[in-house]
Amino acid sequence: MIPVSDQGEYRIEFSIQRMTAEDDDFVEIGFGSSGGWSSLDQADHMASSAIQNRAWEIEPGMPDPEEVDR
Repeated sequence: MIPVSDQGEYRIEFSIQRMTAEDDDFVEIGFGSSGGWSSLDQADHMASSAIQNRAWEIEPGMPDPEEVDR
């Protein structure tokens, strides 16, 4: 476990959603978390990095992250 500083710990949880011509609303295609970090900037960096590197989690039926348009 990461030690929690006096200032607290930060984590960003995210959901990636997409709407296509076949959909009438946004559909979740991935999700993830930055993990726990001692600063908001660190959590932001890790969440952004996961999205940019297509390293989010998927469930059955969701497209492979590498197949999502860049």
